[in-house]
Amino acid sequence: GVQAAVGTQATVNFSEDSSLDWPVAGNVLLDYSMDGSIFFPTLKVYKYNPALIIGADVGSPVAAAAKGIVDSVKVDEETGTTVSMNIGNGYELTYGQLKEVSAIIADLGGNVVSVHHDRSGEVSEPSKYYCEEGSNLYFKLTKDGTPVDPFLFLGE
Repeated sequence: GVQAAVGTQATVNFSEDSSLDWPVAGNVLLDYSMDGSIFFPTLKVYKYNPALIIGADVGSPVAAAAKGIVDSVKVDEETGTTVSMNIGNGYELTYGQLKEVSAIIADLGGNVVSVHHDRSGEVSEPSKYYCEEGSNLYFKLTKDGTPVDPFLFLGE
């Protein structure tokens, strides 16, 4: 009924006052940088980086950083197996360099993925774009399609 639909919408409500949980335990290897280019060791080029590249061992569990609805699971040449989640109000989180996302694919039916229980998968071997950096999580936040620095929303 109507109540259920309203309830579903209400559960995904990210805003500029919201915070993100760290999706994986690790150090930031490459910072978000859209106002200047940074050096990518594997590619040996300077380019803009719309995401945080967080170093983590292969097989590390990746948690949902915010409640979201899975929009897509696709394989991308640069970011490997990549999951995109709608977290509300035009915000979307993208998790790349994943494996073991079978549970996520089951959520493509529009189920809300909760933060504290659900995983986004595990960290995979790095794609050829990140051989030098090593295994990592590609973690991107966008607002209406424009990259936003996830670091501004991450807690300590």
